[in-house]
This record gives sequence, structure tokens and C-alpha cells, in this order.
Amino acid sequence: MTKLLIIFYIFLLFNIPVQAADKNKALEFLKNEILGADAQTKMEKSLRAIKKTKKVLSIVEENGEKAVEIKITKKMKGHKDDWKNSSGKHQRWELDTNNKDLIKHGIPIYAKYTFKIDDKSKADGSVLQTVGTDKKGIPIVPSTQIVYWSEDADDKKVVLSLWLVTRSAEPCGEENLFFDKISYYFTLGSQEQFKNFNTIAFKYIPSKDKNGEYIMWLNGGKIIELFGPNVVVGEGTKFKLGLYRWLNKKSKGPTSLTIKEFSYSENCEEVLDGEKCNYDPVKKRAKGASYSWVPLKKKSRNDIKDNVKYCKIHEGNMPPEGLKVYALGKF
Repeated sequence: MTKLLIIFYIFLLFNIPVQAADKNKALEFLKNEILGADAQTKMEKSLRAIKKTKKVLSIVEENGEKAVEIKITKKMKGHKDDWKNSSGKHQRWELDTNNKDLIKHGIPIYAKYTFKIDDKSKADGSVLQTVGTDKKGIPIVPSTQIVYWSEDADDKKVVLSLWLVTRSAEPCGEENLFFDKISYYFTLGSQEQFKNFNTIAFKYIPSKDKNGEYIMWLNGGKIIELFGPNVVVGEGTKFKLGLYRWLNKKSKGPTSLTIKEFSYSENCEEVLDGEKCNYDPVKKRAKGASYSWVPLKKKSRNDIKDNVKYCKIHEGNMPPEGLKVYALGKF
């Protein structure tokens, strides 16, 4: 009897770790096989992510290649600070760059992202964000987002949103932020196009002044070149990778984001090919001439209300030259 008990306990000891690992196979596959370069070592699950990861993540296969699907339904309750705040109900499952690994201003970052989106929710959301942070790596302002919009049933888009925030304010007693900002929206394509895998590559130099850069390629073709201030508030930048949804009254169905690859690094050769790594628009940058080969819109908005008590306010100064964007190509 004693021998049987010993064998039983040994069996438990060796199988408990295996069972625990089985519960997070998709998460381990995401971190070890999908993420590359600095993303693999410097990103962890967000503290605000939906808790039941095994219900959100799964490994999928298409044309002999494996990827990770993040699928969120309305019944999945968001984090308390996302679920109950004055801006509405939000849901997310994201990976965040660790606070200690924030990207300092003026440092070039190169990234590559292969993904597809299938949204049946009639919600809006993002699939990749960069955020401005304080010196400790705490996010204080949004900076760029790859978002999907469903405002019009006949005009569902995937968009690069770039926010130039000059002031952010946090209401007392609420984990939320409001902004005084100028927003630029660059249309990357239709949601129908992004139901198949697309690859976005970019060079990003976060900066408070004219030394900032954001150059993007979509499926190998250059579509955006931006030069000048892009993170006016804050001391650093972080990535947020995953699915983030803003729910509305019409939101019913699920949204899925499938990721085949995400990498970022200060070393371009770790992430991008030689042509992109050697691309250096010196003359355009010196003139501050920013270009877009896709449709864009510019919008100014101040969401900071005068009748609300704010416990934290972060401010920055927009340089006189600002950010000027010129549109080219066929619309």
C-alpha cells in the first residue's frame, strides 16, 4: 500500500506541471514562436487582460502555417477598470512591453507585424498600440494605434491612428485618461482586405521634436513617411499587442485577431530586410516634409472637461513646426 501511495504522489508531481502547461499552450506558442527579437523577451500579458486566457487564445493552422488567434466575445467581462468607467465598456487581451524596458525618446525602433482581423461585433478596436510613458514606464498618453472601425456598414476600415497629445488628465478615483490632442487617421485598407493576412513593417523614432520619424510599409510597399514630433508628452514609449475592443449598444458578435508574427528591435537587421534597413530619406527629413500615399484625415479634439476634478495632469509643448503631412498618389 505504501509503495502504491509513493507511486501515486510521484505521478502527481510529474503531471501537475504538464497539465498547467497544457492550459497555456497557446500563450506559450505566442511567446516562443510568434514573437521575435525584443518582443519575445520584453513583453508580458497585460494586467488588464481578460483573465481566462485559455478561453481567449488558441493555436490555428492555415496553409500549413500555425498562428495564434485572440477571440473575444461580449460575454467575456473586461478588467474592472475597463468595464466600469465614464468612457464606456472595454475589453482587451494584450501583451505589454515591461515598464523597465520602455523605449527612450530618440531611439529608432524597427517592427514587423503579420496579422488578420475578423470582426462581427460592430464594435471599434485596436490590434497594436504604442503609448507614451513617464520615466518609470507607466503609460500616460496614446501615441499610435492600428484600429478597425465599423461606423458605416459599407465602409469598414483598418486605420493607422496617430495622436499628438499635448495634455492628458486623469480623473480622481478613476483609472481613465482624457486628452487634448490632434489626431491623424491614415486608411490602410478595408476590413475585408484584412480578413486575410497582411504584413505591416515600420521604423519609429519617438520624439518630442523635429527628429521624430514614422515610416510604414504595407505588404512591402511604402505608404507613410512622417517626420517631426510624435510623442510630445512623456519620456518613453511602449508597445501593446493584442485585441482591444470599445463596446457600443450595437456590439453583439465576436472579434478575432490572428497573429502570425510580431517582432521589434533597435537592430533593424533582426526584424526587416536590407532594403528597408538602408532606406534613409535625408532630404525629406531635413525639410520636415511628411508624406502619405494613402487617404488621411486630421482632427483636433479636447476631451478634458472643466467640471471634472483631475488628480493627475501631464502636459507637453508642441514645437512650432508641428507635423505637416502631404498626401500623394491615387485616392
